[in-house]
Amino acid sequence: MALSNRACKFLANSKWKDSVKDEKEIIHAFKAAKIMPTEQLIDFQKRFGGFTYFAYLEPIVYGILHEIPCRGSFVNENGLIVIEPEDDIVVRHFECADTLYQETFSIDEQGRYYEGFDLKCNHFETHIEDLAMLEQVNKGKWETVYKYELDVYRDCYEYIDEKKYGELVKRLGLKKVEDFPEDIVGWDTNGDLLVWRKADAVVVLSETGMNRRELEAIQAIFEHE
Repeated sequence: MALSNRACKFLANSKWKDSVKDEKEIIHAFKAAKIMPTEQLIDFQKRFGGFTYFAYLEPIVYGILHEIPCRGSFVNENGLIVIEPEDDIVVRHFECADTLYQETFSIDEQGRYYEGFDLKCNHFETHIEDLAMLEQVNKGKWETVYKYELDVYRDCYEYIDEKKYGELVKRLGLKKVEDFPEDIVGWDTNGDLLVWRKADAVVVLSETGMNRRELEAIQAIFEHE
């Protein structure tokens, strides 16, 4: 999956840590774990291994294989960290980030990206696109004027209702931000507002504010049964 110019620029300006990138070494790690590698996992490691994103001051170093020194789960592991299906975890996961940040970052054999075992996007490239958009937004004067989140307990493993989001798109006259891929997470705009659609939340941003009538219309979509 190709990245937008925005995402390529974001990666070029990001921090990177030395990582395992040689395909033979990657395949060897899978053989050592007696697991058949997939193209998606090999591609992820070769393209994004060592990419570092900071959650506040804590570095999150992506990759299913890491070079020393490490900080988190990979401190005592020189191979893959495999999480087999169990209970609510219905597919095999691979830890895909070394960090002390209090979250589990993982990727499955099809390249789908998870945080805390909640599916965030179907392609890791979408996660990069999302981070690139957030960086662009944070450089502007955008402020949150409305936010709706699913209940973390009641709506566990649920997603934002597509029908309700469709109503929002129609109400605000939204169109997909240019070059942003179709996925669980997305960004839409009408020229004045930006809408960040996540798996479990909808965030409306503006640089000039929102009138009460428009706000009440949005609240009616998401907060009234």
